[in-house]
Amino acid sequence: MRSFRVALVGLSPVAARRPDNTFFGRAINSHAAAYAVHPNCEVVAVCDIRRDMVTAFRSTWADTWPTIAGYNDFRDLLSDGVPDIVSVCTPDNAHAHIVEDAASAGVAGILCEKPLATDLADADRMIAACEAHGTALVVHHNRRFLPVYHRVRDLLLAGEIGRLQRLSCYHAEPRAMLFRNGTQMVDTLCFLAGSPVVDVWGRLEPGYEHWDRYRGDGGHDAHSEPSAAARLTFANGVTAAYEGVRTRGRVVWFDVGGTEGSVRVQDRYAELTTQAGSSVLVPEPYDGGGVTAAVSEVVRLLLYGGESISSPRAARHTLEILLAILESHRRGNQPVRL
Repeated sequence: MRSFRVALVGLSPVAARRPDNTFFGRAINSHAAAYAVHPNCEVVAVCDIRRDMVTAFRSTWADTWPTIAGYNDFRDLLSDGVPDIVSVCTPDNAHAHIVEDAASAGVAGILCEKPLATDLADADRMIAACEAHGTALVVHHNRRFLPVYHRVRDLLLAGEIGRLQRLSCYHAEPRAMLFRNGTQMVDTLCFLAGSPVVDVWGRLEPGYEHWDRYRGDGGHDAHSEPSAAARLTFANGVTAAYEGVRTRGRVVWFDVGGTEGSVRVQDRYAELTTQAGSSVLVPEPYDGGGVTAAVSEVVRLLLYGGESISSPRAARHTLEILLAILESHRRGNQPVRL
């Protein structure tokens, strides 16, 4: 069995937390936990600019990887030996140079947290570096790796609700930030629509009138970036609405409307309504969803090649939409053509 040496860069909770024990078993919500259960992967090195984060990771995972190497500079990690796979979990606006350096050094596969970047120039450099060096780049837009969304997309492709006409997403949580978490929702709308966006209308929450471009802190402070509302028009004629709202609790759902029925989608199940009545759709169990499936996707690409369900070019298009929402807001909520 081929084994892949893995390095984690940026040791925030999404990279480093242990699995949560729940009534339904272990919930794997981090890159480290996903690599720990993958038979082809071994984490051999970690990197963070904060020494205490490196120390904490090595202590937390000592039972799994007792000889793991720790670094505070990614260039030092690469100079000591190029890993096969790198997970990039640094702040949102600090992905580009890590991906470029990893690809240039010969890293075979990269799993990058979303958003791919916070401006298109960075995104284009990342994509160009990976294409030039033959590096497989997968972006962790996690709903592309959840079974229920594939079940709904298959339903749409089969025409079970007729012709797709409209989509909507309601996204309410304390961290309903456009780039940090809103990117997941916008990307999911694109995934379900199956078509590029051609027209964007956007509005930011009050107090962010100066946001003519990304001005956040990388995703740390929930109030460093705005929530937003948007209306999207896709090339295939489908329209979509996104509403991001700051609330104490967390609620996320998607509505999918066709000429012959509709679907309400949540992360674990969906409810299908047609003239025949309503039914709950629960997808068949997968070996893993979320970040576990994203890790498996990187390994699959290295072993067998092919295209990713969450490619960097799809992630770039999602970023283009987010930036168009900012531009629409700057223009006084006028539509922006892509």
